[in-house]
Amino acid sequence: MPRSIGRSVVPPLHRPWDPDDSPDFHASRLLLLLAECGSQPGPHIAGRTKLAKLDFFLRYPAFLERAHEVLADTAHGGTVFRASMPEEVEAPMIRYRFGPWDPRYRQFLAFLGARDLVTITTSHKPERVRLTVRGKKTATVLAAMEEFQPIVARCHAMRGNLAEWSGTELKDLVYQLFPTEVADLAYHQEIRP
Repeated sequence: MPRSIGRSVVPPLHRPWDPDDSPDFHASRLLLLLAECGSQPGPHIAGRTKLAKLDFFLRYPAFLERAHEVLADTAHGGTVFRASMPEEVEAPMIRYRFGPWDPRYRQFLAFLGARDLVTITTSHKPERVRLTVRGKKTATVLAAMEEFQPIVARCHAMRGNLAEWSGTELKDLVYQLFPTEVADLAYHQEIRP
């Protein structure tokens, strides 16, 4: 039986790459976040709330810049992070019960855990996501790659300030600084800068 062919049936040869569709990209970003902003020993991040809020600032450079402007007196001796492309959002998040969230965090953490890059300790409250030896080595390789330098720069901007805060403190800061963009949104609505 003959089948029709032509432009209407053949998919386009090139479709732009969307990092939000790549679990590898999300896993790489989270590895860098853990390596650069995690607490010692580990490094580790205590609780998914803290992980999600730090990831929020990593994904939204314009919001990280605004947070730095507010915290400039205490953060980095008054130095404010400046986003090279503030409008850039690599992967949008949604507004959920405790602020910015990505419903795929379980998938991303399972992806990392299955590859022996992180361990998740649930015996502590809150749970701890910790880099393994293999995860540290992988994060070091990623941090040296030119493609990940914007993410590494944002992680460095959170060291010594936002990375030291608890998940609850970060949630409160997000609600305080971004009422229109985050706090007033309906649940499951996409956050836009």
